[in-house]
Amino acid sequence: MNGLSLGIPGVRAVSPGTHFCALYSGPAERDRLLFPFLEEGLRCGDKCLCLCLIDDVEPALVRDLALGQPSRDYSRRSAQLDVERTSDAYLRSGEFSVADMMSFLCESADAAIADDFDLLRAAGEMSWVLPGPPGWEDLFRYESALNHAVEQMPAILMCLYDLQKFGAQMLVEVLRTHPTVLLDRTVIDNPHYVRPTEYPPPASATSGTRYPLVKVRADGEDGAGRGWASLTDAERRVVSWVAGGMTNRRIAEELHLSRHTVDAHLKHVYVKLDIHSRVELTVLAMQHRAHVG
Repeated sequence: MNGLSLGIPGVRAVSPGTHFCALYSGPAERDRLLFPFLEEGLRCGDKCLCLCLIDDVEPALVRDLALGQPSRDYSRRSAQLDVERTSDAYLRSGEFSVADMMSFLCESADAAIADDFDLLRAAGEMSWVLPGPPGWEDLFRYESALNHAVEQMPAILMCLYDLQKFGAQMLVEVLRTHPTVLLDRTVIDNPHYVRPTEYPPPASATSGTRYPLVKVRADGEDGAGRGWASLTDAERRVVSWVAGGMTNRRIAEELHLSRHTVDAHLKHVYVKLDIHSRVELTVLAMQHRAHVG
């Protein structure tokens, strides 16, 4: 079972066992990712699971949007699709628990297999964490552990994160815990991914962390000569290659610059944006829709 389509026009296929984050901006773009993903699963005969907090829309309406108008195969498609509220999935015990959520997904995969489905196709809209429910600090420990678990499952898991809502530090952890990223209809092998056995990195222990949940500011627009708008064209070109996972040496070769010049551009960018790492720069590039593929 290789080359599974995500159902999203222009997006390449993925393999079973893929856990990826889909980064979007606003409800319209979210729906252009979520509903084709579910529709493709329904068309292919997959078991589809949607874990949603979609602008407080009722699960029944999400089902109606995904299933479409009643037709000859409506009953079959309806049996393929489960839509769960956040409170019935991520927060079943009233707080977020890594163990509870892992059990929930494993049970869902086992049930799909027992019902003779070849694949579980699950989508989780992650804005449920923004109010900061009890246990939210363990979210990325869960996202990281999920990578090992999904390798053993006949499943594709898509986690949806809104670039307009989540703070930059949260999105740094999103990149560290997802081996594959979907952005602007492009599937990217994530160069910033940290394997579960190495997560969290020593400088980024996430459990108990109190970084901002929501997007406070995108890029340090706090004075003259600072912030994204202050970057020169040359600096933006370097940023686009960094966001695509290129080393400074490769960037220098692609742009026909010296390594020293690329290093200098990056130092200036870090100062202007008040950041300290390539992964932070990648997050800001994504939020500003700089080229990252």
